[in-house]
Amino acid sequence: MVTAAQVHSFFKDYADAFSSGSVDRIQASWSFPAFMCFGGRQTVFDSEAFRANAVKLCAFYAAQGVVRADNEVLELSRLTDTTASVRTACVLRNAEGGVVAEWEHVYLLVETSDGVRVAAALPDNEVRAWRERGTPLGG
Repeated sequence: MVTAAQVHSFFKDYADAFSSGSVDRIQASWSFPAFMCFGGRQTVFDSEAFRANAVKLCAFYAAQGVVRADNEVLELSRLTDTTASVRTACVLRNAEGGVVAEWEHVYLLVETSDGVRVAAALPDNEVRAWRERGTPLGG
């Protein structure tokens, strides 16, 4: 059963992976195929496509001056013994500790034989936060 302690630990590790720009650790946090839904569109990534996307995302964050990511669990809802929906508060910070961008994010987690992994993400708020900052993702 997915526990609160597992989820909190998972998101600390996930944020640390982004803080260090470790695409390998980011990718290892997901199960594949990975699903994302935002802006009324659905996208499914195999492992290779996800990796390419994560490389671009880490480069984008670095270009914005991000050196640290924090991801606080705000809400955990167990859906089944092996799945949970999680809402987090994501904050990206620069070298001085200032906020570069922040948003709430929703994930679907699954417990696999390798541990807790993200199966799906709903990044609408992240896309909106970057657009409002004038630096749209992919732009």
